[in-house]
Amino acid sequence: MSSAALALTPGRLGELTEHVPAALVDEVLEVTRRKERRVRLLPARVVVYFVLAMALIWWLAWTGQ
Repeated sequence: MSSAALALTPGRLGELTEHVPAALVDEVLEVTRRKERRVRLLPARVVVYFVLAMALIWWLAWTGQ
Protein backbone atom coordinates (compact mmCIF):
# COMPACT_ATOMS: atom_id res chain seq x y z
CA MET A 1 0.00 0.00 0.00
CA SER A 2 1.39 3.42 -0.91
CA SER A 3 2.01 6.02 1.75
CA ALA A 4 -0.67 8.26 0.20
CA ALA A 5 -3.24 5.47 0.38
CA LEU A 6 -2.16 4.59 3.92
CA ALA A 7 -2.57 8.22 5.04
CA LEU A 8 -6.18 8.19 3.88
CA THR A 9 -7.26 4.93 5.50
CA PRO A 10 -10.13 5.15 8.01
CA GLY A 11 -8.99 6.27 11.45
CA ARG A 12 -5.88 8.03 10.14
CA LEU A 13 -5.50 11.73 9.65
CA GLY A 14 -2.32 11.87 7.61
CA GLU A 15 1.21 11.98 8.92
CA LEU A 16 0.19 13.61 12.19
CA THR A 17 -1.24 10.34 13.52
CA GLU A 18 2.18 8.71 13.19
CA HIS A 19 3.65 11.20 15.65
CA VAL A 20 0.61 11.63 17.91
CA PRO A 21 -1.16 8.27 18.23
CA ALA A 22 -4.94 8.15 18.51
CA ALA A 23 -4.61 6.30 21.83
CA LEU A 24 -2.70 9.25 23.29
CA VAL A 25 -5.29 11.74 22.04
CA ASP A 26 -8.10 9.61 23.49
CA GLU A 27 -6.28 9.37 26.84
CA VAL A 28 -5.80 13.15 27.00
CA LEU A 29 -9.46 13.71 26.16
CA GLU A 30 -10.47 11.26 28.88
CA VAL A 31 -8.17 12.77 31.54
CA THR A 32 -9.32 16.31 30.75
CA ARG A 33 -12.95 15.14 30.62
CA ARG A 34 -13.39 16.56 27.12
CA LYS A 35 -14.48 13.37 25.37
CA GLU A 36 -17.82 13.84 23.62
CA ARG A 37 -20.89 12.53 25.38
CA ARG A 38 -22.85 11.88 22.20
CA VAL A 39 -22.02 11.06 18.61
CA ARG A 40 -21.22 14.17 16.60
CA LEU A 41 -20.29 14.85 13.01
CA LEU A 42 -16.85 16.04 14.10
CA PRO A 43 -15.48 13.89 16.96
CA ALA A 44 -13.26 15.41 19.63
CA ARG A 45 -10.27 13.39 18.39
CA VAL A 46 -10.55 14.97 14.93
CA VAL A 47 -10.77 18.44 16.47
CA VAL A 48 -7.55 17.80 18.42
CA TYR A 49 -5.72 16.78 15.24
CA PHE A 50 -7.12 19.82 13.42
CA VAL A 51 -5.90 22.20 16.13
CA LEU A 52 -2.48 20.51 16.16
CA ALA A 53 -2.23 20.86 12.39
CA MET A 54 -3.18 24.55 12.55
CA ALA A 55 -0.52 25.13 15.22
CA LEU A 56 2.11 23.37 13.12
CA ILE A 57 1.42 25.22 9.86
CA TRP A 58 0.65 28.72 11.15
CA TRP A 59 3.54 30.06 9.11
CA LEU A 60 1.70 29.35 5.83
CA ALA A 61 -0.80 32.11 6.55
CA TRP A 62 1.90 34.37 7.91
CA THR A 63 4.13 34.10 4.83
CA GLY A 64 1.26 34.23 2.35
CA GLN A 65 2.06 30.84 0.81
